[in-house]
Amino acid sequence: MEHIAVGEDIGATAAHSHPITGPRTYALVLVVLLVLTTVTVTAAGINFGPYNTVIALVIASLKASLVALFFMNLRHDKLSAVIFVSGLLFLAVFLIFTLFDINTRTPLFPDNLKEPVKEFPGAPLNKPIQPSTGSSPGGSS
Repeated sequence: MEHIAVGEDIGATAAHSHPITGPRTYALVLVVLLVLTTVTVTAAGINFGPYNTVIALVIASLKASLVALFFMNLRHDKLSAVIFVSGLLFLAVFLIFTLFDINTRTPLFPDNLKEPVKEFPGAPLNKPIQPSTGSSPGGSS
């Protein structure tokens, strides 16, 4: 006979029970995470051009999904899994729009930089610039 602690609800205990994941599954997930880590290190040494960030984020998202689904048991809790996946989708959308914005900008190279401004309007010529005190010049208020 199973003993129930004082104040413990039998229905709540049965409602929150999850299937037990075996050590074989955890070992397989560990191997996949180690392989993905090797892929990450290998991909970091290869120049994919403008796709470096995209490839790194895809690999990182795969690893984060595996950790969340198996080690945080989100695969048994459907609502939390939906929230997690929708969070990843929104992150992807925001990053895609950020990359679209970055790709529309003119790259800065030494040959297309503007000459720095040496003077600004209102600056006295050939005299040191004095900070403003906030009072009107030459008069007391």
